Amino acid sequence: MSGPVYIFAGGGTGGHLYPGIAVAEELMRIRPDAKVVFACSSRQIDRRILDALPYAVVPQPIRPLPQSLAQGPSFLVAWWRSGTLARDMIRDLNPAAALGLGGFAAAPVVTQARKVRLRTAMLNPDAVPGKANRHLAGSAEVIFTQFESTRSHFSAGAQGKVRCVGCPVRKSLLAGDLRDAIRHFGLEQGLKTLLVLGGSLGAESINEAFVALAGDLGGFSDTWQVLHVTGPRKAGLDEKARATGGLAVRSLSYCHRMDLAYAAADLAVCRSGAVTVAELAATGTPAVLVPYPYHADQHQRLNAGGLAEAGAARVCLDARNAQENARTLREVLIPILRDPSVLQAMRQAAAGLGKPCGAQVVAEWLAG
Repeated sequence: MSGPVYIFAGGGTGGHLYPGIAVAEELMRIRPDAKVVFACSSRQIDRRILDALPYAVVPQPIRPLPQSLAQGPSFLVAWWRSGTLARDMIRDLNPAAALGLGGFAAAPVVTQARKVRLRTAMLNPDAVPGKANRHLAGSAEVIFTQFESTRSHFSAGAQGKVRCVGCPVRKSLLAGDLRDAIRHFGLEQGLKTLLVLGGSLGAESINEAFVALAGDLGGFSDTWQVLHVTGPRKAGLDEKARATGGLAVRSLSYCHRMDLAYAAADLAVCRSGAVTVAELAATGTPAVLVPYPYHADQHQRLNAGGLAEAGAARVCLDARNAQENARTLREVLIPILRDPSVLQAMRQAAAGLGKPCGAQVVAEWLAG
């Protein structure tokens, strides 16, 4: 007899998918006969992340909310088609439960799940819920959050559904080995590694700032090297760094082995998305955080607060200008690279900040 089916709905970024993958892994441990179906977006990043995993993947035509009236008709058509697809999936698969992962791609399944009274939960790792999660909160039985402060951002009727369990983090991230990481990325043994990343879609302003900083970083070529996950568009840091001091740089557009990246990292420079913050805490990796500056609610600044207050991170605000970002990063980053005692204090502060049981709690709820 086949096992129970669970639909995980959401996508569009790694920040929506990776917590779901962590829960799926834990669910499969609890219920080895379970079947997990990811109803994701049609963005390329979703397939890049999910195709290598042992789960069924159903891309939806759903699109983000339109930014102009001209986009309205195509959005409505995509919404109708996605709603029909979600309804048919639920009818045909008869799932035991659904989990909304956040973002626009969660909406069709969560909405249809409510109509048939399917057990449904939502993940909300960010400090401030986005529009989709606030809208969908009434359709979920429980809302799992990373931060207790998130509760106040939901409506009064939804606040009682909130359970603060931390952000689900894949256990595989904690199993990386330094020697394997050096071999996998072609790093230099004996040098500390600065991990630069901007998330699954890349952070162009971080990339550009590091091009501008290459000359400064070249002065640390005898003690540091860089592992740079650039996102889809490379910023040319390799060539620039070689021309300004011989800094060893390894660049890749996407990293499938973040367990090894964290194992190699002595310090990270990155955005402060909810998943990134949780992974830094779980792996005890000190960081310089550059919050994404374009969100109206500035939730990445709030995400960064816990690590910064504990002393495990420094925060540099993104000025949306490469030269200005290079200046502020220079002021914060260079003293850390220069002084091992500062780095060690940050690493000690980072140790033990993670909440390792989030995925298990969510999976146990789904398993019922």
